[in-house]
Amino acid sequence: MGRPKSPASAGTRQRLAEAAVELFQSRGYNGTSVQDIVSAAGAPKGTFYNHFASKEALAVDSVTRYRSAIRLEMLDEQQGGTPLERITAHLRYAAGLFGAMGHHGCLLGNFATEIPAHSDAIRKAVDDSFARWVAVLAHAIEQARAAGELHGSEPATVLAGFVVSSYEGAVARAKAAGNPQPVEEFLAVTLARILT
Repeated sequence: MGRPKSPASAGTRQRLAEAAVELFQSRGYNGTSVQDIVSAAGAPKGTFYNHFASKEALAVDSVTRYRSAIRLEMLDEQQGGTPLERITAHLRYAAGLFGAMGHHGCLLGNFATEIPAHSDAIRKAVDDSFARWVAVLAHAIEQARAAGELHGSEPATVLAGFVVSSYEGAVARAKAAGNPQPVEEFLAVTLARILT
């Protein structure tokens, strides 16, 4: 069993992790070096490998951290509200992330287009994150159907996958355009036409 990390060491790991999420999102995996990350974190380069085995391992950690920013817990029935209210609030929140992300896109979507051929570990982390998002959204869709709030006969998992894929496409288009209009259109059409 390894020695417990000191508060200073834990703080360094946190700074490295936070800097990595920001840099990977804004510059991409290939456009971000370990030196970029340690410089942004204000940490000596030698300390990087005390906390992460590789840049790839840090990228996997970044995917996990980023997934928490999507706030899937908003879809849980313990949050209160009807299933459709929770779905609507979650999608509005996700759409609002585009502005908060500084028009850098979604880290999951960015990695999905950049990484798969180069890293099975990152590809799997991204795929698992999308799968989790689809599963949680599908469960909320099933609850909304059971409550009579949503209709339709396609499997909830298919509908949830379509919504997540549409969101990612809208974010990619918004990133290319440099404005949130595609994300706003996604939200309006999804709420008015898809989730009915």
